[in-house]
Amino acid sequence: MPSLKLELLNPAFKGQQVKLKDGLTIGSGPEATVRAQHPSLLPLHAMFRNEEGQASIEVVQQEAHIHVNGQDVLKSELRHGDLISIGPIRLRVVDELLVSRANLRLDQLLADTDNEAKDEVLDFAKEDLFYRSTKEPGLRKRISFVIPSRDKFLDQSQVFLSRLVKNCEADEEQIDAFMTVAKELILNAHRHGHKYDETKKIILRYRDDGKNLSLTVEDEGLGFDHRTVLAAVNSRDAAQAARERYQAGGFGGLGFQLITRLTTSLTYNDVGNVVTFSVVKKT
Repeated sequence: MPSLKLELLNPAFKGQQVKLKDGLTIGSGPEATVRAQHPSLLPLHAMFRNEEGQASIEVVQQEAHIHVNGQDVLKSELRHGDLISIGPIRLRVVDELLVSRANLRLDQLLADTDNEAKDEVLDFAKEDLFYRSTKEPGLRKRISFVIPSRDKFLDQSQVFLSRLVKNCEADEEQIDAFMTVAKELILNAHRHGHKYDETKKIILRYRDDGKNLSLTVEDEGLGFDHRTVLAAVNSRDAAQAARERYQAGGFGGLGFQLITRLTTSLTYNDVGNVVTFSVVKKT
């Protein structure tokens, strides 16, 4: 079986890779392995196959569209270097066996150096990021920082994010959507991820790629079954889902219904303690 991976090319997730597993699905519904909200995506849109020594991609529903190397296909075999477009999601196929060890080490070294420069996690409690962001324009487009999981810093971080997005030339409605979701997910990290434990920390990664605004919220909690929660929100009355989740000590269905409605994409890591969302700047 080929050792293939899928490299994400979208600016908010560029460079991240996932193993091309048999049965991996992409769509807008809660049953999809990789989920994104977009008008062009069906609940189950595309499926990857990786069996009998050959990897491929195929549409799940006849009306779905996928593009491999610019060609609209229903099914296609995949090889190293192929470029795939599924709605807003852009991917490249990477075969590790075809990448020499020397090149791999060099690529990793360059990537690590680049990431150190771009993804330095600043300490919000110790640095005046309000001031730094006025003096360093690059920080208004791309900044990562850590905050203590305490009410004071939760509030201040939201004020800081609000200042960033209000100067990013986005529609007012989209700014409101971004801030509403940011507040919900930051509070969820503190209340549910950390159980109000003020010794823990939250990492926030803000990105403005020109067309989209995105935020990653990472907590130190054990995570949660986000697939079940999102499925409940999409399959039953939201108020009832919220009551059931509250009684079980979990997340509120109403909050997740709002989040999925306001975001262009919403993705969790497998554990459920890292979430990334994005909204378009102009509608």
